[in-house]
This record gives sequence, structure tokens and C-alpha cells, in this order.
Amino acid sequence: MKEKKPVKKVFVSGTYDILHAGHIQFFKDARALGDHLSVCFASDEVIRLSKKREAAMPQDNKLVILSELRCVDEAFWSSDIDPVFDFKSHFLRIKPNVLVVTEDDKNAERKRAFCAEHGAEFVVLSKRPGAERQVSTTLIREGIK
Repeated sequence: MKEKKPVKKVFVSGTYDILHAGHIQFFKDARALGDHLSVCFASDEVIRLSKKREAAMPQDNKLVILSELRCVDEAFWSSDIDPVFDFKSHFLRIKPNVLVVTEDDKNAERKRAFCAEHGAEFVVLSKRPGAERQVSTTLIREGIK
């Protein structure tokens, strides 16, 4: 009888307020590190409190889009009000093997310590544009004004 290999769960979190090719590339790169990708994103309330602005896209719309991406196995929003660990309740529920962040994560060292405390691997990925040129939610928002 063949022994079943355990599923390697990968977890990412972010605002993902205006989805763009860089986000998709990040999700693909993160998914390649395991068998199952969970994407946690900031709720409208968290964006309002942490970014001091309204969300560009309502959370229920974001949920539909993220859930339909081939590289994403599950998506959900978080209403945890914490500037560093706004994903904590979902992380503790899912118990992922890997937490993935991008190289510009301002709280990387605190997240690394959190992962060590909870037995998860911590991976930092370089940002890759996913398209011909680099885009960001900030650049998109500035271009709309």
C-alpha cells in the first residue's frame, strides 16, 4: 500500500486592493513552493483602519476574483485588526507549512519570528512583474487620479 504524502500548505497575505500581474506572479511563485495555496487579504474594514482610505475593490468582489485564479486553492478576507499579523487567526486555523512574503515586507523579521514560534517555514520572494513592466497598486491608484 502506497503511503499518502502530506499536503504542503503555503500561506500568503496582503491587501491586494487592485489585483495586477505582479500579484498573480507572486501567487504562482508561492504556489510552486507547495501543494496548496491559501490567500488571505485585508477586509474593507482593515483597509479603512490601516491605510486610512476606502478599499478600491469591495472584499466580496476580491474574493470572487482570487478564488477563480488557477494557482489559488482558497481565498478569504481577514478582519483581524493588527498592523503586522492581520492574518493571524487564519494562519492559526490553517496551520500552513510555509508563510511567503515579498522582499519589501516591512514586518518580515517579526513574521519570521512568528513562523519559528509556530513551526512554519518563512520564505521571502523577490518581486517579479508578471508582465513586461512593473506595476503596483499605488502606481495604478495614482494613474486613475
